[in-house]
Order: sequence, then structure tokens, then C-alpha cells
Amino acid sequence: MKKSCLFFFAIIVLHSSHAQRKDQALLDSLLPALANAKEDTTKLKLLTAIIYVHVNYKPVEGLKYEKEALELSEKINWEPGTANLKDKIGRLYWRLGNFSAALKNHFDALAINIRTGDKYAEGRILLAIGQDYLDDGKYDHAKTYLSKALKVSEAAGDKLNMVKTYDILIYMYEIQGNVTEATKTSYLFLKASELLGDKVRMAHAASKLAGNFEKLGNYDDAIKYFKISLQLIKESSVKIEEISVTNSIGDTYTLAGNFSEALKYYSTALRLADDIKDISMSARVHRGMGGLHRAEGNYSRALDHYLIAAEGYKSIGNKQQLVNLYSQMGVAYTHLAKYDQARKSLDDAMALYKDLNGKVSMVDYYNGRQLLNRATGQWKQAFEYYEKYNIIKDSAFNKETLKKLVAAQMQYEAEKKEAIQKAEQEKKDIQSRAELRRRNNLLYAAFGIVAIVLLFSIVVYRQRNKIANEKKRSDQLLTDKELLLREIHHRVKNNLEVVSSLLALQSAQIDDPNTKQAMQDGQNRVHSIGIVHQKLYQGENLGAIEMKDYFNNLSESILDSFGAEDRIHIEFAMEKLNVDIDTAVPLGLIVNELLTNTLKYAFPNNQNGSVRIKLERKTGNILHLEVSDNGIGKSGITHGTGFGGQLISLLTRQLNGSMKEEIKNGTRIFFDFKLDKVA
Repeated sequence: MKKSCLFFFAIIVLHSSHAQRKDQALLDSLLPALANAKEDTTKLKLLTAIIYVHVNYKPVEGLKYEKEALELSEKINWEPGTANLKDKIGRLYWRLGNFSAALKNHFDALAINIRTGDKYAEGRILLAIGQDYLDDGKYDHAKTYLSKALKVSEAAGDKLNMVKTYDILIYMYEIQGNVTEATKTSYLFLKASELLGDKVRMAHAASKLAGNFEKLGNYDDAIKYFKISLQLIKESSVKIEEISVTNSIGDTYTLAGNFSEALKYYSTALRLADDIKDISMSARVHRGMGGLHRAEGNYSRALDHYLIAAEGYKSIGNKQQLVNLYSQMGVAYTHLAKYDQARKSLDDAMALYKDLNGKVSMVDYYNGRQLLNRATGQWKQAFEYYEKYNIIKDSAFNKETLKKLVAAQMQYEAEKKEAIQKAEQEKKDIQSRAELRRRNNLLYAAFGIVAIVLLFSIVVYRQRNKIANEKKRSDQLLTDKELLLREIHHRVKNNLEVVSSLLALQSAQIDDPNTKQAMQDGQNRVHSIGIVHQKLYQGENLGAIEMKDYFNNLSESILDSFGAEDRIHIEFAMEKLNVDIDTAVPLGLIVNELLTNTLKYAFPNNQNGSVRIKLERKTGNILHLEVSDNGIGKSGITHGTGFGGQLISLLTRQLNGSMKEEIKNGTRIFFDFKLDKVA
């Protein structure tokens, strides 16, 4: 969003002083005319114009004219003028951040426009209401009114208002992180700008589209649309945006791994920034060049550019850019083993982040912290920061799956819309031909009937093909979503492996045997849950686990952890049985605890033995579990720390179950669980 939103911001900054001088000159001409105006429509137009000038120039002073203007509009009872006045007063309050007052005036204006049938003005007021809600953080309301603005403006032929509405919709989707909708709307924005013939807006639209493609990892299309934007900007002679887009192309080439092309565009952007002596743009280019050298693995050169960029941003007080830059510097210092400097850079980033009240992303900071903590052996903190980094980085969708969904959905919607338009046109053609043939002689009428039947047959044939294609496309979307669910289970399993590895690492540094055994038990519990998620993403059924295979894998893992695979035999007295994940995880933990305690206490002095595991579904939706051994005949649950027994009791209650124990020629423990649902 940063790249795409820079466009109009840059133009506003470049021309702000000029615009203020222009506004003051306009007021200097309007105020004398107001002093001599009669109480009629001309005076109302003057007051409305004065209020509108103050929207972007000293808005508080504009409020001084509100009362006089409203009293005059009521006196002369001119509805179009009153609607226009209410619109401008609403914009004045919007600029001041008083969104409730802005909405009141804009809804008053909307009511008048609907009553008078002015669709052109209605579309523009709907856009203003959408923007009021958007800036007030009410995104659902904003989307509703912006969608209405598009519909009304399209019907009225107001292309400019459509372009403005698309622009604001894209901004809303971007701040919501909805890359899919932002990309689709950027296409519409670009096409609408082309129809309007506005090169500056076309460049802005192309830049937004490129930025969204970059977020999706589609660097080829990102570069394509950035270059389209750059060409349009050169034709429009907007120098500061030419630097911005040239630098963005360098950023995208860096992400794509094409470092030679990236350096070429960075060098051009830096030369242009130096020509106009723009500190902010120069700092931005140096930050990009630092990222290029960091991607190459040349951290010393990366720091050279980062330090230049930092000086530039500090000189103009740009704290938002400094937050991420300090985090990137921390990463570079860590790779150079300069840990004190890395820590200082990251501390500086956190201080700025707090000062900004969390208005910038912390993904670079979390990455820097987890790298530094790993390098200095602070494993617990490293894992905590890694988790935070991973949550932001992955954010809801796997990129590959997201790209498929976006492409499929865009194609589906486009073809569906085209099919509807064709069907409507065919219907109109059939009706007109039928009417024409009705007026002719019987021969032509008969011929017309035959033609209509034939045409309807073609339409039916096409409809069948269209339905078949839509079904095929829907099946593909279902497949992609199933792939996404498998990816989620895969990631959960991988994260559990990270936890298990950290426990193993911690265990290796502990000498006390009891603590070491407790850590090993923890590993086994985590691993038992991890196997469930592994089975889910590897299996055909995403909602259930086949328990015989699961118990087999779990038992092998536990035997291996105790080194008992050669002396203990495990028998599975059960058929294949599918169980839902909410039941499978507690069952796995129960069997894990029972088998662990059996191996600890049932076969002392490395005796040989056997364990029997049985699981079956009985009538009344009862799940029956038995775990028995031929050991020394003492309950393993009563041994050890007691945590295992507590865990088994807790899990048994969770599954609405009961537990019994029998000690005869070994130990036999059996459970009956009342299931709420069946896999």
C-alpha cells in the first residue's frame, strides 16, 4: 500500500504551497463579491464556493459561513443549491474529522438529490458518504455506500466519479489487507481511467495494480504494470512520482532476484532524486539499495546505504520509515556478528514504534529480534519472536493458494458477467425479430418461429456448457481450498516440531534425570499431537484420523524414545476405525501417557514384555478403549509425578468417559467414551 498511496501524496506535497496561494487568491476575489451580493441564488453560490475553498485551506474559518448560508438556503428555498451547500458543509466537517456532522449533512444532501432525481449529484454524494464511513473506520458501511456510488454513477454516465470511487475502494481494501479485492478493483480502476483518458489517474491505477501483484509474489506482472505507470508518468512530467516508481521497479527486481536490473533502476532513481535535491526520495532509494546488497549477502555494503538513508530520514523527522530501517540494520549487524550494534538498532526501532502507537508493521522488527536471539543462544526469546514474525508474514493465506484463488475467481466473475450480458443481448435480439416477423405474412411468421426455436436451442446448449464450465471451476476452487486446509495442518505440525526441537535442545543442557525425563515426556506429548496433524494433511479425509495407523506410529515413536523397540511387542487388537480430530487428539494423549508409564514401571530391569491396545465402537455411540500389559501387575498411573494420571482423568472427563483398572497377570485399563459426533 505504501507504494501505491505515495502517488497523490507526492503530488500534494509538491504543490501544497502553490495550492494554498491559489486558494487565498480565490478567496480574495469571492469575499468582495459576497459583500455586494443580493439575497438570491447568486449569493448562495458564493457562500457555497467560499465554504468549499476552506475544505483544504483553513477549514475552521470555513465554519463561520455555515449559519449564514443555511439561513439563506431556507429563505430562498432552492433545492439544488441547498443540496450542493449541504455537500460542501459535510466535506468541511469531514476535513475536521467530525464524521457524525459530515454524515448528517451528506445524508440531507442525498435526500434532496433523490427527491429531485439528480442522479449525477446522487452518485457524488454517495461517494462522499462512503468516504466519511471509511475515515471513521466503519468499513462495512463504507463498502455499502461506495458500491451504491458506483452503480448510480455508471447509470448516470459519470465516469470521473466512478474512477474516484474505485480509487477509494482500493485504499479501503489495502488497509484491510484484502489483497484479492484490491487487485480485482485495481483492474477496474485502470480500465475506467483509460476510458476517461486521464494519464495521471491511469499511472496511479497501474502503480496500485503493480503493488498488489508484488504482494502476491507475481513479480513479472508487478514489473509490467510499474513500467506502464512509469511511461504514463513521464508523459505527464510528474518528476517526484517518476523517482518513486523507478525505485519501486528496483525493489521488485530485488525481490525477484534480478540484482543487475535492480541496480540499474536504483541508480537512475538516485540520480533523479539528487537532481531535485529531494531528501526523502534519496533516503528511500538508499534503503532499497541496502536491501539489494542484503539480498546478495553483502551486509557491509547494505549497512553503508542503510546509514545514509537513516541520516536522511532523521533530518526530515520521518519516524515511520526509520522504524523499519532500524530493524533492517539490526538484521545486517547480526549477520556481521556485531551483536551490540544490532541490539541498539532494534531497541531504537522499538522506541520509535511505541512513539508511533503501533501504526507501522513490526514484521522486520520481529525478524531481527529472532535472528539476534538465535545468534546469541537465547532460544526461548528467539522462538517467541519467531512465532510473532511468522503470524504476520504468513497472514491467513499461503501465497501460492491465494494466487490460484484470485486468478480463478477473477476469471469466473469475468466470464459469468460476459455470459449474462450475451444472454440478455440474445434475448433482446430474439424479441425484436419475433416482433418484426409477426407483422409480415404467414410464411415469414413460420420461418421466424423456426428460427426462434433454433436460436433457443443454441441458447440452451450454451447454457448447459456454461453450467458445466462453472461446475468445473467450482470444483477447482474446492480443490484449492482443500489444499489450503492441508497447508494449515502442515504448518501446525511444523510448529509443533519446532516446539519439540526446543524441548530437546533444552533437555540436552539439563543434568538432573527427573527434569530430563519430564522434558522427554513433554516431547512425547507434543509429538502425539503433531502426528494427528501429519495424518490429516497426508490423508484423504481432512476431518478424521484412522486410529489403528495413528496408534502404530505413536507407539513406534514412544518405543524409540525409550530404546525399547527390541524388547517390547505391541499388539493392536482393532480394525481400521476413523475418529474426528476433536476425539483423536485426547485419545492419542491418553494412550501416550499409558504407554509411557507402562514402559517406565511395568517391565523393570529391561524385561521383555508385550502391550495390547484395543479400540472399538459399540452400540449407543460408545467408544471403548483398552490398554493392557503382561508386566509386574502394578498400575503405572499411580507412579511418577502424578501429572500423567491427572492428565488422563482430565481428558477422560473431556470425552464424557469413564475409566476402570484391573490388576491381574499384569495391568489392564479400559475406558468407555460417550461420543457427541461420529467421524
